[in-house]
Amino acid sequence: MIRALTALALIAVLTGCTSPRTTMQTGGPPAPQLTLVEAVPADARCRAVGRSGRRDMQPAPMSIDPRRLGFPVEVTCEAPGYLTTTEILHPRPLPDVLTAAQARRPFSPMADLAPAAGAPAGSQVPFRLIVPLRGGFFETTTDRAAFYEALLDDRLKRWTALQHQAEADCSRPGTSRAGASSTSPPEVCRRAYAWLRDQRDADLRKLEIDRRRATFR
Repeated sequence: MIRALTALALIAVLTGCTSPRTTMQTGGPPAPQLTLVEAVPADARCRAVGRSGRRDMQPAPMSIDPRRLGFPVEVTCEAPGYLTTTEILHPRPLPDVLTAAQARRPFSPMADLAPAAGAPAGSQVPFRLIVPLRGGFFETTTDRAAFYEALLDDRLKRWTALQHQAEADCSRPGTSRAGASSTSPPEVCRRAYAWLRDQRDADLRKLEIDRRRATFR
C-alpha cells in the first residue's frame, strides 16, 4: 500500500512538473498572414524585398508574408517584352482610408483593401497585390497608346475608389466639421483628399515615364 501511494505521488509530481512545459511546447509563432501577388502577364517572375527579408525571383502568382519581410515591400516583376515593373506594398489603410490619409500614410493602389485570407479585420496585411507590367516594345505608336491608356484607366479607377472611400469616411458621425460649408468639406477631409491626390499624381507620373521609355520593334 505504501509503495502504491508513493508511486501515485511520484506520478502526480512528475505530471505537475511536465504539464507547463507541454503547454509551452504546443504554442508557437502566430500563423502567417499572406498577400497573394499576381502579375500581368501571368508568366512573369517576381521577387519581394522588405526591410527585414526578401523572397527571391520565382513565377507568379506567389504568396508573401509582408510582416516577416517588413513593410514596405517592393515587389518587382519581369517578363520578356516588358519593362521591369515594381509595385510597393504598404500596410492597409487603417483604421480607415480617411484617417490614414490624414496621417499622410502611403497607399498601394494595386493592393486590395480587404485583409489577408483568415486574418482579422484589423490586420495590416492586404489580401492581394496585382503587378501589371509595363510594355517595353510595340509595333506602332497606336499600339503603345492603347496599352498605356488601359493601364492608366485601371489605376485611375483604383485611386478614385480610394477617394470615394475617404469621402464616405468623412461623412461618418464624429468627424470634425471645422471648415465645412455647403460647398466645401471639413478641413480634415480636405487635407486627406489633397494627400490622396498628391500620391495619385506621383503614381501616374511614373506611369507616363514608363510610357515614354517604351520603344518600337
